[in-house]
Amino acid sequence: MKEKKRKLLIIGLLAAFVAVNTVCVAKELFIVPLLSAGAVAAYLLIFKVEWAMYLMALSTPFAITFNDESASIGLSVPSELLMIMLTGLFFARILYDLTIDPKIVKHPVTIAIFAYLTWILITSITSEIPVVSFKFLASKIWFITSSYFMVIRLMKSNPKNWLTFFNCYAISLAIVVLITTKKSIAIGLNEHAMHWVMEPFYNDHTAYGAVLAFFLPMSIGFIFLPENGKLKKLFYIALSLIFAVGLYCSFSRAAWLSFAVAIGVWCMVKLRLKFSWIVAGGLIVFGTLFYFSDEILYRMSRNSQDSSGNLTEQLQSITNISTDASNVERLNRWTSAFGMIRERPITGWGPGTYQFVYAPFQKPAYKTIITTNMGDGGNAHSEYIGPCAETGFIGLGTVLLLVALILYYGFTTYKRATDQTTKILVLYATLALVTYFVHGVLNNFLDTDKLALPFWSAYAIIVFFNSYPVRKTEEQQK
Repeated sequence: MKEKKRKLLIIGLLAAFVAVNTVCVAKELFIVPLLSAGAVAAYLLIFKVEWAMYLMALSTPFAITFNDESASIGLSVPSELLMIMLTGLFFARILYDLTIDPKIVKHPVTIAIFAYLTWILITSITSEIPVVSFKFLASKIWFITSSYFMVIRLMKSNPKNWLTFFNCYAISLAIVVLITTKKSIAIGLNEHAMHWVMEPFYNDHTAYGAVLAFFLPMSIGFIFLPENGKLKKLFYIALSLIFAVGLYCSFSRAAWLSFAVAIGVWCMVKLRLKFSWIVAGGLIVFGTLFYFSDEILYRMSRNSQDSSGNLTEQLQSITNISTDASNVERLNRWTSAFGMIRERPITGWGPGTYQFVYAPFQKPAYKTIITTNMGDGGNAHSEYIGPCAETGFIGLGTVLLLVALILYYGFTTYKRATDQTTKILVLYATLALVTYFVHGVLNNFLDTDKLALPFWSAYAIIVFFNSYPVRKTEEQQK
């Protein structure tokens, strides 16, 4: 009887809590819901850290960026607030007991992350705009801490917690896809409308396509988890169908290409090709493209197919550098970055500063109707060229090292794992990263919470299972 009264009291208090905050929002008394959110977050951080992690994943696809121009600060709310709180908790725990898992700290991928952050710190000191660079460094720290180190801590209590973490993000993302798809159908599947129809959740169709290309391999792979019952299989099948429709309707050519490459890598893995062969094949392709670059650019310049809602025409427009404004503007950003690199090849111009300093390096031949000199047109459109311009060749080296190491440990951990669940989780997390590494040639979104969270959490799952391999279960041994 007492237990029943206690539950009724809790339900009553929660109902009153929701009612008060709803009334305050309706009357635009935003201080009350903000204080309430802070109190809930503080409770979760102290007593239910796992729930705070799940809430972070659940809220990220819905997060909306708020900018304070007077303070030159922009935050994605509520996800980045939770990331900052979890980062503070992580460092507070380290200061409290002065311990951190030596297996994780000494792992080559973690060491590479430290090197990456250290060089960002050094180049922030030498930056053209230090304030911008140190803000960039701070965001990297809370992205990596909350999505890599805290996710590893989450998995240490139970490795399958990562699936719950994934499901929280995936469910929210599926809802965003359904809302976006409904809006796009209502106005007609229009390629130009897809540049804005996913707002306010995603500010660009390429970022929207990138996250869908990232999640689709995992949702497909997780259908085959051995512990899945019929309902879980149906859940992952439904997610896969939703993400596939969303990916197609995103009209993001880079996202389509990245997913196709992931399928090719999956085929190579299933054919049991050695990792060294895959790397050699990639180098051969890159070398061939470089050797015939003049001929390729000549043929691309003769392509006049612009972007459209037609799948075939949209794919053909990928190589149009004569009339497609998006493609020509990308070349404009790249050539500007190359000019910046030539002037400062060692330390670059400073992390996060590209958009503020690239304008003088633009060449008239590559300017388009979407070219801007105001520093408000975004970044270098590449996860490799951009860091090279901002942090020099050493910075680019740390980025490439992170790519090479996680691919190596992803494929080798998959190959050596004896537990079927581990093999599936690691393989499809690696394939998800492959989609982003390919996409990163043409765009860069790791300075946003939407991509940083799933990206670094995929790193976490590979490093965790490489550090703590799960033995084959008795049923699998039979």
